[in-house]
Amino acid sequence: MIPLPSGVRFRVMKASDLSEVRALHASLLPVQYPLTFFIQLLLQPRYLCVLATHEDSVIAFASAAIDASHGSVQPERGNNSAAHITLLTLGVQPTHRRQGIGRALVHDVARRLRASSCRYETQSVSRSAEGVRHGSGYSTIFVEAEVAHSNTAGQFFYSRLGMNVEPRPTCNIWRSGGLKTPTCIVAGLLCVIELGGDEPTLGG
Repeated sequence: MIPLPSGVRFRVMKASDLSEVRALHASLLPVQYPLTFFIQLLLQPRYLCVLATHEDSVIAFASAAIDASHGSVQPERGNNSAAHITLLTLGVQPTHRRQGIGRALVHDVARRLRASSCRYETQSVSRSAEGVRHGSGYSTIFVEAEVAHSNTAGQFFYSRLGMNVEPRPTCNIWRSGGLKTPTCIVAGLLCVIELGGDEPTLGG
């Protein structure tokens, strides 16, 4: 289990959070996301943004999208039924880092997307998003994220989650000011706790 610091709670982003979440993205990430990105997180069922709050202020976020029709993981993983989730953004205020919040957010947004996919998709599609059970109350979910080559701290963070650099061609993301930054894809299978409410602790 991943215990959260005292007073920290997780919840899904609401429309009333939009200004605060946009400002936090702008302060923590090198990429400036348009308003349409955040509206998509609010309205599209395959997209989600989970927030960490402390004393009614947003201190961290994780946004992701699920590809419920993606029924095949890389062959070498020997798993063709895990849900495929792409982590879009992740950030934690500097004063709240190194407390397990980022790691717990990745698990939480993944399990919420998996659960919502199982509810809203047809039976044939949801079966591909069910993941593989690992004992009572746990499922395996395939998660990937794009990280700048220069962001060694981010790559180390994901490696501790079991997500390693994929042997794919280098991509580029546009930073503020129109500069391009080379990126790599990190990916791996996460064993997450089943969604059963807004518990203060999450499976690791």
